[in-house]
Amino acid sequence: MERFIEDQLRHISETPVIYYLARYGDAIEERVQHCRTEACELASAGFHGAALVRLAAAIEITIRFFLARPLVQGAFLFDEWAVLLSSKMLNGRTAEDRELLPAILRNWNLDITQIKLTDGSQMWDRILKRVWPRRNDYVHAGDIGSESDARLAAECLDAMLTHVVSPIAIRLGFTREETGKWSVILSRFDRSINPPTRHETASPFSK
Repeated sequence: MERFIEDQLRHISETPVIYYLARYGDAIEERVQHCRTEACELASAGFHGAALVRLAAAIEITIRFFLARPLVQGAFLFDEWAVLLSSKMLNGRTAEDRELLPAILRNWNLDITQIKLTDGSQMWDRILKRVWPRRNDYVHAGDIGSESDARLAAECLDAMLTHVVSPIAIRLGFTREETGKWSVILSRFDRSINPPTRHETASPFSK
């Protein structure tokens, strides 16, 4: 009975997350990859500051739309909570605000503070203390963006997608590696008998 209750509670909390990502995931991924592609083109042309801005935007979109909103909706079942908390994580100035995402992800057995970059540094720490401050310096103080800053932002984005977003997607049963879509989910059972589940899609960026 205890196991049954635990499974039911997990199902209740995961269902809104699955619904959100199946509906909006394709549009979110397209937006993130567009920022990534544009950043590569800018960096190749020598515009490293502009590339940093686009990559920082992709990181913020990933945090807000791939993680905070769906996961908080799953926990609280209210979109208003998700909007509030994701906004605080991106705009808050206190250490407590920036700890919200790690706290949310710990409920999914993911420790974002332990994800390492190729140089051994911690990804989340580098985002907080280097990527966002350097983006702000470039945008608000007219500082010069460096190639190393843009390269760091790109690595942080890739690490977040690979080590945070993808594990959550796999845990929830998404098969985007095979279908290329969040909205098309292959059956966990005999696929020759069970057709894919296709979800109606929409954009969370539409006004």
